[in-house]
Amino acid sequence: MVASNSDGKKIIEILLAYLSLEDSMLMIEDVWEDVGKCTDNGSLEETVVLFNKILEDKWEYSLPTQNDTLFQEIRS
Repeated sequence: MVASNSDGKKIIEILLAYLSLEDSMLMIEDVWEDVGKCTDNGSLEETVVLFNKILEDKWEYSLPTQNDTLFQEIRS
């Protein structure tokens, strides 16, 4: 069974409690390359895709904040 969106978000929140967003994205990318792409388990594949989507959404949401911080550093 594929993880639900709410379960996926909970799992990613736990992951982010231990790893940075960037490290989490790299880890899920490795999981995709090593497991997701070659598994016969469609549910597992869809769950890894879900994790990746959740992390990408968090990354895109954080970009305006990152750009504001960068702009403030440049102006200082």
